[in-house]
Amino acid sequence: MHSPIVSLLGPKDRLGWVLRYSVLALGVVGTVFAHDVLTDHAFHGVMAQYLGAMVMIGLPLYAVATGIMTDMGRLRVQLIKASETDQMTGLLQRQAFLRHTERKLLQTGVLMMLDIDGLGQINARHDHHAGDLCLMALAIRLREVTRTTDVVGRIDGATIAVYLPGTPLEAGREIAERLAQGLLVTTGQTRFEVTVSVGVVLADGETTLSKLMHRAEAALLRAKMQGRAQVMLSEDALAA
Repeated sequence: MHSPIVSLLGPKDRLGWVLRYSVLALGVVGTVFAHDVLTDHAFHGVMAQYLGAMVMIGLPLYAVATGIMTDMGRLRVQLIKASETDQMTGLLQRQAFLRHTERKLLQTGVLMMLDIDGLGQINARHDHHAGDLCLMALAIRLREVTRTTDVVGRIDGATIAVYLPGTPLEAGREIAERLAQGLLVTTGQTRFEVTVSVGVVLADGETTLSKLMHRAEAALLRAKMQGRAQVMLSEDALAA
């Protein structure tokens, strides 16, 4: 959540900027008018003096207030982004992933669910930070193989979901196989390799996100039952 002041001064769209600048302009005019009345005890309508006072008082006030509003707008965007992001991996949190993916489901694409193989054993063999390092390494790898239009989120614990809008099934499978090949992780003086299991499902533009995720999770479970570094397509995709 962010401050009401940030919400007030941080415009959300072009209309917001117009409204805030209009309010600010009225404030400038009111300030100049008050200055004239307090100085002369009356407003005589002398345009030259009025413009002079506006330049000397109004414009600096306008510039300062505009700068504050711009900074507050940037702060609002940063706060929203921070509230949506998983602090450890830098990926979207579950609810943010669902929200961003829902907007892109009208077009076909590929949904993948990923899980690091043997993460519990890795933590037991090394230390509890090793699992975190594995997740961070996977997040970095995902940024390398995905596009800015793709949606990547940490769904639950070690499970990560990826939605690739507009991607054919075979192309999505190739990306999944690249991810499954593994990562090299370094912790202290120790270096070890981890592999990833992936469940893949084709989004047809009609099936709901909840159903797609259920199918991808089922495919991921079958992949983990087959061993390490496995990629499994959803049974619905295989039937198609």
